[in-house]
Amino acid sequence: MLEKYENIKKQFDSGARKVDNGLAEMKFATTEMKEVLSQKEADYKNINIIISNLDKQFAEKTGITNIKDMKFLWGAVALQCVRWILIPTLDEETLTPTVDDRKDSATEGKKDNSATGKQLDKLKEERENLKLPDRKFIQLLPVPYDAMQGTEDILIPGVTPLGKNITGGNHHSATLGHDPIIGQVVGTANILTRSITFHDAFATTRKVEIPSGRTQIVVKTPAYNMLEMIRDVCTTLREDSGRLVVALTKENLHLQSDKYTKDGLPIPLLSPALQQKLLKQKWNSKELEDVIKQAGKGIALNFYAAVFINSLIGTLHGFCFDENVDENINLYSVRTRKIVSTSNIISECINVAAVATGSAVGVLTESPDIVKKSISHLDIGGMIEMIHQIASCEGLQEKMRREFLEQELFERFASNKYSFLEEAHYG
Repeated sequence: MLEKYENIKKQFDSGARKVDNGLAEMKFATTEMKEVLSQKEADYKNINIIISNLDKQFAEKTGITNIKDMKFLWGAVALQCVRWILIPTLDEETLTPTVDDRKDSATEGKKDNSATGKQLDKLKEERENLKLPDRKFIQLLPVPYDAMQGTEDILIPGVTPLGKNITGGNHHSATLGHDPIIGQVVGTANILTRSITFHDAFATTRKVEIPSGRTQIVVKTPAYNMLEMIRDVCTTLREDSGRLVVALTKENLHLQSDKYTKDGLPIPLLSPALQQKLLKQKWNSKELEDVIKQAGKGIALNFYAAVFINSLIGTLHGFCFDENVDENINLYSVRTRKIVSTSNIISECINVAAVATGSAVGVLTESPDIVKKSISHLDIGGMIEMIHQIASCEGLQEKMRREFLEQELFERFASNKYSFLEEAHYG
């Protein structure tokens, strides 16, 4: 009986100890949960500080000031600089205007199929019966913005003074019909309405008459202006919309003829004074076109060479990833992009400084050859690739930053790690 009692007592004591241990564990768990919840509550209150600290961690993990990344960075800068030194954007000869293939002004306008003076005299009566030219006379009459007589009262600073008629040497910059871009609209309207629009501050527009032969005279009376020209364009197109195609063709044939004359056509969309100054220096729309064509090739070549170098640096840097040192491949890829984009920025800054310095030296020493050589190395293709790299790097960096923040904030706020649960799981 005594033995039975002792067994019961032992079982009771064992149960009591288990209860005490359970209560102690519950108390510990409750305390731990309170501490965790209290910490999370404090974290919620300081969320801005936490995010700021995480941003600092991200910046440290994706920084490129370590020795390995700096070697790649300056190696990439050196390659990009060698590229734009060896591959100029422009050929120096392209920056020198050529006049060997330019025609004499006597051949000007032959391509537009204008009639001779005798032919026009025979058709004078028929022509004068028309208020506005029809398709036939649009083709036969010379373009009205070639008129020079009767322009002595037109003042265009830097082009033509008061008291003198416009001449063959300045009429291309003095009239909007000769502008390669504006002329597509204004010159075509002039042809449709037999008018001339001057490149002055008021876009003065007047009627043009042909008293005999091919001689054209700008008339002051009756008064005429831009609004009336627009009205007449609408009128003639209502009569025959096909006149627009004929006039536009006439405009472009004439411009194409003038393009190859000694003076050539003015560079479009500039002030008349600047256009005239450049024409005197043999710079016209054709020379600009040649420069753009040559530059296009140089820009494309430099762009693709810059892309190749960036790809090479990115690939080599990727091969050097060490998971024991660099930890996260995603953060490492941000470092790679930073190296590439930063090397592009440094290279282009050096390029701009070199071109500006060389040009300044050329100007101060009055050496056009130095200026041309400097400008020919302006790395436009590399600049385009630099802009692309900056944009793509910023995009990747922001994406990786968001993922980093989400992961760290999830660990801090959403995951519930309690020691008593881990003991129950692994115990």
